Amino acid sequence: MALALRSLQARIQARAQLSPAPDAVSLVVGRQACGSLAPDVAARLAQGVPGLSLESGLLELRDAGLDPAARSAHLLAAAQLLLREGYAGPWRNENLEIRPHPDAPALAWIDRSAVRVLGITSYSVHLNGFAADGRMVVARRAAHKRIDPGLWDNLAGGMICAGESVSDALAREAFEEAGINLSVLAVTRGARISVRRPIAEGTLAEAVHVFDVELPEGTPVVNQDGEVERFETRTITSVLAAIDRGEFTVESALAILDSLIRRGYEAESG
Repeated sequence: MALALRSLQARIQARAQLSPAPDAVSLVVGRQACGSLAPDVAARLAQGVPGLSLESGLLELRDAGLDPAARSAHLLAAAQLLLREGYAGPWRNENLEIRPHPDAPALAWIDRSAVRVLGITSYSVHLNGFAADGRMVVARRAAHKRIDPGLWDNLAGGMICAGESVSDALAREAFEEAGINLSVLAVTRGARISVRRPIAEGTLAEAVHVFDVELPEGTPVVNQDGEVERFETRTITSVLAAIDRGEFTVESALAILDSLIRRGYEAESG
């Protein structure tokens, strides 16, 4: 089992650690690289957004002396242009922080709709749910989701909004997606996983904070926000087989494997 889990994890990680395209333009905020985007998008932003300049493969925000709020005002104009000209959408009214790396302070924030187009790293929480009998509760993504519609996820997951703590985001997503109050349940923290993969609108770059929760027998699991089609309770063997077939999102698959390895499944014979 140990070799099988590690092998599966390595195969999925290979899909989640892709480098930017050779011609990608780096997005520079606060004199630090914070994203990457297609050359045509970079050229349009430099042409249409005051404060952005394109030179030598860098789309840079000229932000000397600006604080995060002032930088964000410039980037708001960039996000609005991307929406208006069909590069991004729909508008989410949900700001995400821009950081050069996960442990750095936020340099600015931008509407979620623009993050993938600009290749900005977002920050998320993923929650693995374990039933009392050891099986996992997993969720099928709604067909209207823009990314990976109809694929399977762990119990709950979502973005950490600007100014929101990891714990607050986890509690919010657990309720919105599964109707669960985490304050009365046993929650364990796992790894922080880095993902970078191409999607239709640009790049999904994400730092995923992984958590596990133990669900006592009879715990109701009910979606609240319309983003989950249905839940199923499956054996670990069934979940692993579905991951191997590509039926889970990359992010949820890595979060599940992190949990199973931490919980000792790698030590089982197989």
